[in-house]
Amino acid sequence: MTDQTAIAFASNLSGARKAFSLYPPTHPRHEDSLNTLLIAARNATAAGPFTMNVRLGRLYRDSAVLPDDAPGLRSLATCLAAHQVESITFFPGLAEHDLAELIEVLGLCPGPTVDVAAELQARGVVVISVQRLVDETIEEAEERERRRAQDHALYSRLVGALRQLVAQTNESGAPDLTGAATIVESMLGRFMEDSAAVLGLATNRSATEADLYHALNTMIYSLGIGSGLGLSPERLTGLGVAALMHDIGKVAFDRSDARVQERLRLMHPRIGAEILARVSEGDRLAMLVAYEHHMGPDGRGWPMSEPGFVPHPYSRIVAVADRYDRLTMPAPEGAELTPDRAVVQLLRETQGTLDVTLTRVFVREMGVFPVGCMVRLSDLSVGIVCAPGRDPLQPKLRLVYGPDGLTAAQEADLDLDGSDLSIVEIVQPDDLRETVSEHL
Repeated sequence: MTDQTAIAFASNLSGARKAFSLYPPTHPRHEDSLNTLLIAARNATAAGPFTMNVRLGRLYRDSAVLPDDAPGLRSLATCLAAHQVESITFFPGLAEHDLAELIEVLGLCPGPTVDVAAELQARGVVVISVQRLVDETIEEAEERERRRAQDHALYSRLVGALRQLVAQTNESGAPDLTGAATIVESMLGRFMEDSAAVLGLATNRSATEADLYHALNTMIYSLGIGSGLGLSPERLTGLGVAALMHDIGKVAFDRSDARVQERLRLMHPRIGAEILARVSEGDRLAMLVAYEHHMGPDGRGWPMSEPGFVPHPYSRIVAVADRYDRLTMPAPEGAELTPDRAVVQLLRETQGTLDVTLTRVFVREMGVFPVGCMVRLSDLSVGIVCAPGRDPLQPKLRLVYGPDGLTAAQEADLDLDGSDLSIVEIVQPDDLRETVSEHL
């Protein structure tokens, strides 16, 4: 078999994958692409079994590399690599059913639980043999998925705990700050292990419980600033409790009544401080932050203060975290900015409403492309920033779509992979109907 026969088969397999993703089974392009692929497959296996290997993002016929500038070969290699396929062998006797099932399996969202060989066997395909890449990369990917599921379960539990805390505050008139500290310590422990993973959790949103999610996310971002300042775990816990409680004054208002929105905006700091003043034990930092977090760095915000008044550093930290979450929050609660634009807006607001130094610390911790930023790469693939890189312009990504526009599920470090890929633009997740938090 010549290399051209192998290239033709690989190109037609890639083309059939795209046709299956774009057209319904009844469309002529769907059937035509499958027929063309079947002819190419029979040519490739005319002299016996035909094996394609995948190594370092390239396709090989046995040990001969296939040119990745041929149509569809690069996208096919990316797809097989995402499914952890090391080699795939096609035997004589291939039928349309076998190839159609292969295309359907390769169209599944890749992940540690998707085994191409097992899927084909379950579908009755016996003339295609797949060897899965088995090394520590798969083990690491499986561990990442387990850890990710645990992180999201932790976030959900803490939302539930915060929901109960707010309900208890409504009933008794005073919050349980011991319960608030437990929430903070649960998240802080994970933050100290993997701050990027916790920052990824702060992309979670809720249309029905926006206040709860905002409180938890403001706490996470505040921990990021505090960590960047080198605060001790004890001080971080105190900061986290204050951040979690910063909007507690809003429980006094009926959020469904549009007529009270301006009163809520102006009065919730004072009411929050009054609620927190009822707590009999513990420090008063939470009360102070609730009262001061809208005052601005020079005390010129609200509530009114004496000339020259300077709010507590924790109040100024929470103000930055609160503002960033509001900027990235969906409308109508927030400004719905992409993370990179929200960072730029924060820097603009240091001219009057935000502390310059603390904002810069936050921006430094978040990076040029903050966690949660969806980006398009120079090869047209799309990913979401999951952690900063050593180079601020080359973060770590979780790929969502490959260069061919088909789904991908793998991580890429633009700095360490030695690739020539670069970020060319920021993508609005809504444009692709994607929810960032589902990938982080």
